[in-house]
Amino acid sequence: MKKLKKPDFSRKNMRNCLSMLLLLIANPVYAKWIKLDIPAENNQSHFFDPDSIHKNGVMRKIWVLSSYEEIQKGGFRAVKTQYEFDCEHHQARSITLLLYPDRDATGDVIGAHRTESSKWFGFSANSMFRQIEETICID
Repeated sequence: MKKLKKPDFSRKNMRNCLSMLLLLIANPVYAKWIKLDIPAENNQSHFFDPDSIHKNGVMRKIWVLSSYEEIQKGGFRAVKTQYEFDCEHHQARSITLLLYPDRDATGDVIGAHRTESSKWFGFSANSMFRQIEETICID
């Protein structure tokens, strides 16, 4: 009788599986990015994808694209970040961060980070986060 090989649940293998899963769920093929109307800082633009909104009570998740004119430290020119918003307390936190070498974030991911931080942050009335909140927190 042939002995079955045990699955490899090493830390490296689990990290590779998690990275692949992030790439599959976090890379919308045809995102409709809407530009945020905020003054550009350091030659950067910000967009959000209204089709990526996930609602759970007063909580909302959405993808935001930050695009840079010049290559940033780390070799990226765009960042897609999934934010979670608490519509009741007007707070947000980042959950997933994906780095791209191109401004449109259509190329291969060159870096990724996922964490469900307990660190929520507030935002001012003229911030991009307020603009996003006003769109996604409407019931």
